[in-house]
Amino acid sequence: MTDGRAGGRTRSDRSGAWQVSGRLRSRRSYSTDGQEQRANQHGLLTPPGILVSRVDLSALLAERRATRVTLLAGNAVAILLLGGIGYALIRRGLRPVAVLSTHLSGMGDDPQPVPERAFPRDHELARLFFTYNRMVDAVRDRAETDRRIAERERYVSLGRLSSSLAHEINNPLGGLMNAVDTLRHYKDRPEVAGPAIDLLDRGLRHLRDVTRAALQTHRGDHAAAPLSAADFEDLRLLIEPEIGRRAQRLDWRVGEIPEEREGLPAGPVRQIALNLLLNASENAGTGGTLCFAAEEEAGALRLCVCDTGPGLPASAVARLLSDAPPVNGGGFGLRLVRDLTTGLDGTIDHARRDGRTEIRIVLPLREEA
Repeated sequence: MTDGRAGGRTRSDRSGAWQVSGRLRSRRSYSTDGQEQRANQHGLLTPPGILVSRVDLSALLAERRATRVTLLAGNAVAILLLGGIGYALIRRGLRPVAVLSTHLSGMGDDPQPVPERAFPRDHELARLFFTYNRMVDAVRDRAETDRRIAERERYVSLGRLSSSLAHEINNPLGGLMNAVDTLRHYKDRPEVAGPAIDLLDRGLRHLRDVTRAALQTHRGDHAAAPLSAADFEDLRLLIEPEIGRRAQRLDWRVGEIPEEREGLPAGPVRQIALNLLLNASENAGTGGTLCFAAEEEAGALRLCVCDTGPGLPASAVARLLSDAPPVNGGGFGLRLVRDLTTGLDGTIDHARRDGRTEIRIVLPLREEA
């Protein structure tokens, strides 16, 4: 322990206590040395002394450390507790949003509405769920409308073909009846019956080919059959009566296609090509020219249909190239063409070049299973 002047302080190295030392003076003060000497003569001043004070702060420091530890531990517990409560509350509040997000991500081609029992109690979130269900109903209604329109256009194309095929079937009937009459009267004369039998055979085969082509084009179970070169020959057989009725010219070019192309179904491809050909024949008018080309290139089937007509109206182009709601008129079967092409992951291109309207379809070939 070390002494010091008045107001000085020292600290013990061993005990940690504080020591205070200082000189004591009289409670009275004098301004000059003479006054101090006179006061000393009269015994008013006491001799200088030393005051030592020792304070033990170890308990205070220990209490401060304990308080610090308690505060840190309490704050940590409070943060964890409040954080857990906040997480639980936020998770509970976001549960309706998670339900809605699940339904939105799983919409696909058949969206499902949210059951009313899953509606949240919160008014704003309930309105959001109600709006989502209304959107689902609207999507379903539109899908049903598109399906009905596609079905209607399919039957419209069948009706137009029926009128043309009626002429195609009726034309050889006269010759067939004459052949039958010849056989009835000259059955004993081979030189007369032979040509009549050949004519009857050719006429019946032609009728068989026409009816088979029509059935395969509009029969549902043929849609899954693989595409082959014979399908394009059937298309030509179906479209020729319509072209002949309008006195049109057809430029037909079909490249080399394998006997059975497993990568594409025959039904949708036939529907696409037939609707485009019928639409081109309608646009070309009497005496017009049509062209059709089909070939495989770079892993895709490429179809091209063109005509020398005045071109497609804006409404028809919209039905062919966009998903806008269909309107009355403006293109024969073009929405059906778009739906079938989209279903096959294909693309459609429309252009007007050198006085011709060209529609190109690219259908990627799928890998065989």
